Amino acid sequence: MKKNIFIFLSTIAGIVLLILMFYLIGTEQVFSSMGEIGWAGAGVFIATSLLVLFISALSWQMILNSYGYHLPFRDVIVAKIIGFAVSYLTPSAYIGGEPLRIYLISKKYSLSIPRIGATVIVSKFLELGAGLFFIYLGSICSLIEYKLPLNIYLSILIVNIIFGVGTGVILHAFICKNKIFTYLLGLLGRIRFLSNPINKIKPQISEVEEEIFLAFSQHRKETIFAFGLNLAGELFIFLKPAIFFYFLKIILKFSQLALLFALTHLLLALQFTPGALGIFELGEIGIYQLVGIGPDKALAFSLMVRIADFVGVGIAAIFGLHLGLKTLLGAKRK
Repeated sequence: MKKNIFIFLSTIAGIVLLILMFYLIGTEQVFSSMGEIGWAGAGVFIATSLLVLFISALSWQMILNSYGYHLPFRDVIVAKIIGFAVSYLTPSAYIGGEPLRIYLISKKYSLSIPRIGATVIVSKFLELGAGLFFIYLGSICSLIEYKLPLNIYLSILIVNIIFGVGTGVILHAFICKNKIFTYLLGLLGRIRFLSNPINKIKPQISEVEEEIFLAFSQHRKETIFAFGLNLAGELFIFLKPAIFFYFLKIILKFSQLALLFALTHLLLALQFTPGALGIFELGEIGIYQLVGIGPDKALAFSLMVRIADFVGVGIAAIFGLHLGLKTLLGAKRK
């Protein structure tokens, strides 16, 4: 109940902030910039966004195949898109839909939940790792190319260190077969009021970690290929601003794209409204001013991103109706 109230209030706050931005910048100017890209530009942009989802689903299927699950790609991409929609609509930094992906695949084919859970975690870890690669690339280029304000410079440096250390520790644990999450749960279990619930889930977490280790030992070749696919997907995300502004006759340099990618993803990591509503738009206005792009065009780009995302959410809704409301409601209870 409290979570639903928080989502509702954060959504209202995001909408109010978004309306305020349109009012201050000028709705006519924003939609004028949107109109300049035309149907061709909008089509290419939306197709690029959907291609990223396709590549991510393909990467996950490769991981599933390495675990011996040769599932139809149709079911894999349906679960992926529905999971994306749930993550997008919750203030969870794009990680809230993974349990639903696990449930849908494991239920339909009566497969091991810990093992399917391991494939989803590996898939998400590789996706985040590929994003981190481009964040570092963008951060390095930005710090060399631009004289950024001290607060932005320190923010980039601190967040990159936190992300890098965290990812490195987890990767080391996966490769060396150290059950870091089981260990952390054990520490939390020493707290009296947490001991009972943690002791119940600890064996399952331990089993999932054992399954994850297989991806970095027995299935190493497939995992590397899957990571390569995620790098390709992140490259298309990296190029999204270039695609949009090309149709506005604005050519962005590589260093500018690097700066935009790094700062935008650092912004998205700190979201607290569904889909970073309002936060994303406000942040993009400030970020794009660093490369000389005005608020109206930055907000137009943000709006185009929203349209592409909502196309994905709409496709997920269609898939969800096709699967049946009973299945989705059962997944929610799970």
